[in-house]
Amino acid sequence: MLMIIAVLLTVTAAFLLIRLGWRARRSGDYGTILAVLAAALVLGLAALAATGRLHWIAAVAAAILPFGRRLIGLLRYLPVVQRLFGAYRARNGQNGSGQGSPFQRPNVGAMTRDRAIEILGLGSRPTREEIIAAHRRLMQKLHPDRGGSTYLAQQLNDARKVLLDELKPD
Repeated sequence: MLMIIAVLLTVTAAFLLIRLGWRARRSGDYGTILAVLAAALVLGLAALAATGRLHWIAAVAAAILPFGRRLIGLLRYLPVVQRLFGAYRARNGQNGSGQGSPFQRPNVGAMTRDRAIEILGLGSRPTREEIIAAHRRLMQKLHPDRGGSTYLAQQLNDARKVLLDELKPD
């Protein structure tokens, strides 16, 4: 009988916490949301303790405890990580809405003739054959199918395109 009352009280408390959390989320009151989450955690731990299933949580806490001091020391790096993650998202065109792919490379600017010559390792006035040969030689080394990166292969393709387009008669 006592177990049934405990389950009913737990379900009622959980329902009230979910309702309170939903209202707080809609109004943007983050302090209330944190309080609801903390209450839900305490309620969940109490339910686990009442049913006798808390022992594995105690074992995990005991395993983490020796590392607690180091983990707390790592918290001082949290602002640095947030700043780096924010810079990463801004660089990749992601705003708060989550748009943008984390796999996109930043658009550093259009490929210039000088940069293309530097990438392909050519002289100041390369011929069409020299451009194609340099591109082929480097692509054989840096192609993604041979262990290179897609970014480097794209840079090589852009450099070849810029230099070959320059040689075309208008």
